[in-house]
Amino acid sequence: MSRKNIDIDDNEIRIITSKSGNGNSTPPRRLYYAVACAAVAIAAFVLVLFMSSDDAAESEELTVTQEAAAPIDTATVVKKGYVEITDTVVGDVPLVILTPRDATPQLHIGIDVLQAPEVVMAVQAADIRSDNGGIVGAYVVEGNLVSKGQAKSGFCAIIDGNITIGVADATPFFEKAIESNGYFFRQYPLVVGNQLVENKPKGRSLRKALAEWNGIPVVVLSRSRLTFHDFAQTLVDLGVANAIYLVGAEAFGFAVDSEGNKTEFGKEAPSPKVSTNYIIWR
Repeated sequence: MSRKNIDIDDNEIRIITSKSGNGNSTPPRRLYYAVACAAVAIAAFVLVLFMSSDDAAESEELTVTQEAAAPIDTATVVKKGYVEITDTVVGDVPLVILTPRDATPQLHIGIDVLQAPEVVMAVQAADIRSDNGGIVGAYVVEGNLVSKGQAKSGFCAIIDGNITIGVADATPFFEKAIESNGYFFRQYPLVVGNQLVENKPKGRSLRKALAEWNGIPVVVLSRSRLTFHDFAQTLVDLGVANAIYLVGAEAFGFAVDSEGNKTEFGKEAPSPKVSTNYIIWR
């Protein structure tokens, strides 16, 4: 007795397969599983490669960013001052020209400034009285009137960091120095308007001058002993527009060049007991 295909006894197992149109059997189900797993594995591998590539790109980009130099803000760069030291000969007179660069001029009373590391040049400025050790002539420091009197017609005013050299018995620069917390002192005039100025002292000595040369302030030292007249004439021949005297002879001073080398001039040790004063650049 025949049975229908759908009737299966409890102790029977039926294997069901599908047939294609040509009668061949299709691959078993586990083959599909294998193909699916392989596809998933390939997709995962590709994804990992893609992510690794992105990470590498990010890492490379980060490295470049870290190595890139930060832009320099030139407004915050502080230039270190120095003095340009030039030896020259005018006629037969050997001179040293000291030109401050990137430094601010000031006046100072006391020898302690000679040890200040930021000072790149110091030269004695106003003369000292022989009777009481005070300063000769009007002298203003940071707007404070330290000494009164005219004594000499030459003057130097430092206002807002700018030096003015001139000759006048009375000048508004004196009041301006006081009002603007500036500086002022008097000395012998040597040159005014490119013209020599005669002075009474006639002896010979090593000379120093604060001068306006090529539109900038410089200090000029003589290497030989000269009279006031000869020194002033040498300054005129150099092309100096205006100049006043600075304490000469063996008065001590120094200048520091761009390499940090310190050049000293003068041998006379300054005394702390008198009003030894300096024009300095720092």
